[in-house]
Amino acid sequence: MMTLRLRRTLPDATMFVPRFFERSPLFWPVLPAARVFEDHMDWPSVDTYGRVFRDAVAPVSFVPSTEPIRKRGEPIDPKALYDGRIVHAREVPTRPRSWHDFMNALVWATFPQAKLALHGRQHVAVAERVVPGATVLPNARTRELDILALIDEGGVILLATGNVRRSLVFGHALYEGMVLEQRATMARAVYVDGPETESELLAMTERELVAHADAALAAIVADRKNDLIVPDPSSRIGIATLVAELEALGSRQA
Repeated sequence: MMTLRLRRTLPDATMFVPRFFERSPLFWPVLPAARVFEDHMDWPSVDTYGRVFRDAVAPVSFVPSTEPIRKRGEPIDPKALYDGRIVHAREVPTRPRSWHDFMNALVWATFPQAKLALHGRQHVAVAERVVPGATVLPNARTRELDILALIDEGGVILLATGNVRRSLVFGHALYEGMVLEQRATMARAVYVDGPETESELLAMTERELVAHADAALAAIVADRKNDLIVPDPSSRIGIATLVAELEALGSRQA
């Protein structure tokens, strides 16, 4: 039976934690990517993050994050912003020695279709707000951008068929919190349809669950007519609840 242990002393946010993925059973979706670094005792360099894709064709590359050089008064180019670089250059600006950005790389390796769809939609949503010649971005984000950020940072994919559901952590900030033991009390759920029958869902392997969730979330996020999350209590889910569900499933399968 899997258990989740909480330490009283929180780790330093800049310190690398060897075998970090053992800190929570909720790491299971990104485990294949995380195991690439299982022998590391210190931070890997950003130029090695691409190893997370293993034998798959990498949809993006991870490059050291630098502040864009823009002359004062120069118009904003949406293609040069974070999402724009992902969409047009297939580059993910990444800070070294950052749990937040390191976890983001693991999520990219696990849910590549959903991540591409999410940043593609964010890029369009940001670009359409930048009027020609604008030198500053609008101060307030739209509801659409807020929801996309919630999914990207704290999303949990819930595959549901009948009364059976399987939960997969998507948000890289949630994974970061598991490492640093600063777990968010609540995450934001996105419900997606599972297979036709409950027995099929229960029989799916972890690899099949991840592939199904990735494709389903990508389709949902890519559709701008879809509001993504209905702002009601049903879209909020406790991290402790996810752990309890995972432990219960493990005990039934033991």
